[in-house]
Amino acid sequence: MTDHVSESHRMLHYKNTVLDSKSPSFCGAKWYHVSMWLSMGKTTSCHHNPMHDIDLAAVQTNPRALHNTTIKKQERALMQQGQRPPNCQFCWVMEDLNPNNVSDRVWQSSVSSKQALDLAFTQSAELDYDPHYLEISFDQTCQLACSYCCSSISSTWAKDIKQKGPYQNLPTDQRGHYVGTAPEAYLYAYGKTNPYTEAWFQWWDQSLHKSLKQLRITGGEPMMSGHTWRLLEWLANNPNQSDTRIEITTNLTYDTELVEKMLSYAGRIKQPIWIYTSGESMGARAEYVRDGHNWNQWVSNVDAVRRSGVIENVSICATMSAISNDGFVEFLYYVLDQKRKYGQNWMLLSINPVRYPTFQSIVILPMSLRLEYADEMEKFLQEPDVDSLFSSFELTHLTRYINYMRTMQEPHNDHEISVDALARDFKSFFTQYDQRRGKDFAAAFPRLADWYNNIA
Repeated sequence: MTDHVSESHRMLHYKNTVLDSKSPSFCGAKWYHVSMWLSMGKTTSCHHNPMHDIDLAAVQTNPRALHNTTIKKQERALMQQGQRPPNCQFCWVMEDLNPNNVSDRVWQSSVSSKQALDLAFTQSAELDYDPHYLEISFDQTCQLACSYCCSSISSTWAKDIKQKGPYQNLPTDQRGHYVGTAPEAYLYAYGKTNPYTEAWFQWWDQSLHKSLKQLRITGGEPMMSGHTWRLLEWLANNPNQSDTRIEITTNLTYDTELVEKMLSYAGRIKQPIWIYTSGESMGARAEYVRDGHNWNQWVSNVDAVRRSGVIENVSICATMSAISNDGFVEFLYYVLDQKRKYGQNWMLLSINPVRYPTFQSIVILPMSLRLEYADEMEKFLQEPDVDSLFSSFELTHLTRYINYMRTMQEPHNDHEISVDALARDFKSFFTQYDQRRGKDFAAAFPRLADWYNNIA
């Protein structure tokens, strides 16, 4: 893995010379990277941070306030002073596990130029900035109800809670993922004027379409949001006005007609379009983790996207909950086979561990099982063409996750909670999940059955 080692050294050198030379906690994402959920008026710097409220009064006179919130400005000041903002815990955990880990603050900062980072560090933390990377959710409409998701992100989850009531007996779920319908996430249904969305389109027209290098549209399921089609229409009708790379995070589990509609728009848009879709396992296990997912339809849609010639790349976002690990190596071999057929740049892989709900994180699994999974991933990395077909970014994510599997001891939470208590909630949740969704945990995950059945 000579190339991978060389790239890792390069990124560590970048971290030391560009970021840590400013301060040991500096991250350009706090200035130039943003995630926002417009249907509920919330934002954060990246998907590892908890979301917070956007000031509605502020955005009505200044659309840039959608990103430049008071909380972010306070965190920018902390980073300029070399202090670690608590909301950035994910990167601090990764860096503290191993000083050679390249955390996401390094990758996300590298999207921006050194000049832009220098300005961010030296100028007042109170200034407003246009981001270089934006992940946006227009609304939460989604046809899936994935096991680790919740009502505030999926309308199907909200429907489940509304019809069948809250999940019971989950004392460690301090964030209440499964007890309410999250009405605050559905204040502005499509067709109803949403001041956050209108401010965003105003900002897009003014300057955002020029500053952004990457625009990732997410959800819910973005192909089910009318606002997504409004933006695609703008892009199709305004060629050469923006060189932003358009990235659509879609579950790709819908009928052929909708896929063809999306591909038709993509053919009219001049700038590059990437598809980001999710995957960690295959067949029945994938359909268990992602309730409503159809594995065969997903495979067919991925193939249709590839054959169309209008999508530059399909990337895979692996969302690693405790049960997603079971079957992950088989999925890696599927990705490897795809790369063997279509090249290194096809199906770029990223890995994101589930931290909340904490009872679905990998810390609840027996260490012996975690080590087995890690060993299987290590064996996969020894395949003769993995080094040439997986990029340095992908190999970094894989090796970092293997280290995470082997060494992570403490749950990601704000209170002391025992792993045994988390395991009990894990079983309580999936017992109810099976009853509500007509599923069978032990049948889907026979390798986990003995451990699961013996959780007391």
